[in-house]
Amino acid sequence: MITHVVEHLSDLTPTGMTLSRAWREYVTTAAVDPKTVSLYETVFACHVEPVLGDREVASLTADDVQALLEGARSRGSSPSVVRLVRLVLAVTCRRAMVLGVIERLPTDGVRAPRPVAAPARVMTPQEFTAVLDAMPTPGAGLLAELLVRSGLRVGEALALVVADLDDGGLVVSRCLSEPGRRFSENGQRFVIRPSTKNGAERRVVIGRRFAERLGAWARENGLRPADLLFPGRLVLPGPSGRRFPSKKYTEPLTPERLQALGTFTGSNGITYQHGTVNGYATGRCREACCRQAVAEYSAARARARRALDAPDRPARRSGLVGPVGSPAEPPLGATTPQAWAKVWAEAVQAAGLDFRPLPRQTRHAHASWLNGGGVSVDEIAARLGHRDERSTRGYVRPVGAEPEATAVLDALLDASASPARGAGADSL
Repeated sequence: MITHVVEHLSDLTPTGMTLSRAWREYVTTAAVDPKTVSLYETVFACHVEPVLGDREVASLTADDVQALLEGARSRGSSPSVVRLVRLVLAVTCRRAMVLGVIERLPTDGVRAPRPVAAPARVMTPQEFTAVLDAMPTPGAGLLAELLVRSGLRVGEALALVVADLDDGGLVVSRCLSEPGRRFSENGQRFVIRPSTKNGAERRVVIGRRFAERLGAWARENGLRPADLLFPGRLVLPGPSGRRFPSKKYTEPLTPERLQALGTFTGSNGITYQHGTVNGYATGRCREACCRQAVAEYSAARARARRALDAPDRPARRSGLVGPVGSPAEPPLGATTPQAWAKVWAEAVQAAGLDFRPLPRQTRHAHASWLNGGGVSVDEIAARLGHRDERSTRGYVRPVGAEPEATAVLDALLDASASPARGAGADSL
């Protein structure tokens, strides 16, 4: 026990803490959303750890950071990903600085490339109506209309319950999040987070007439106050009727079975054993036995990682339900963001639009339509749940073809000109 403590303390000294160790220290204390930690871990595993994971934090310099970012860019990473790489490295080193391992961040003074914002196109009301008409179920159409009428984030809309309907408005106080099973408290991929993105509850007015439609929808489908307003069973289309082949492998890859499977010669002339990861990866065999080897290898690694991170966590089962061993918990039954994205994409394609708006761009349409109608930026920010109106300005774009500024001014001034002065008269 004493030896273990000494070894742990030696890892925290300036000469002992590697960047991988600093990352594990950050993960255990990170005060951010689990979904964000999951994203950071992917970036660290793909871009940072292979290059600097074994390096001692105290030995890192700004040149090392610059080389890391340039390497990510040379491998084809976008400017947004490169900036994320720098951010993940910065939070990892900041944790080491808190522990007293370093006194200065090696990322200070290193600039990441700025992403070039392409001019995004906003759906017109006519284009949205075409998408709405192509929705596969009444529930999907109602959800799409709610998104564009309210400006909610997709996760906020999917987490609404019937009790959130409030006299012509919606009380938005939670969000459907995907922290991943590894970072979820109950071991499930999706959870209902009891807060919005900025942590503040807000009320969004949607109009009494549309609110009554939502209430009627809930009553017609027997939804209770605590039930989700848009469960998957009412939003998603039914099964397609397609049949998928069952797994071709059910026997474990024992030594006896490997001997029976034999070997094969790859395209490179090297002989490989059937039913092995090497046969799949290097020999490029795609038979069922080699695919089984990869599946078993990946599952074993996942089990080992879970045992290391949370050894006391009970086993779990797939789906939006409670973990095995917990008290009986009814299925969540939510419409997942991935399922909604598929429904939306198919409706956009069926509508015949000449561009492909993403599901989240209903927020852009909401903000842009309101701005075009004269609603103030402050009001739009409150509806979108933004604390800073500068975030809202990024959502507001011209709807359709942008008119020429002088033509707009001429039209406004000519319309307000007095008869004696005459339209288009020069005041000078």
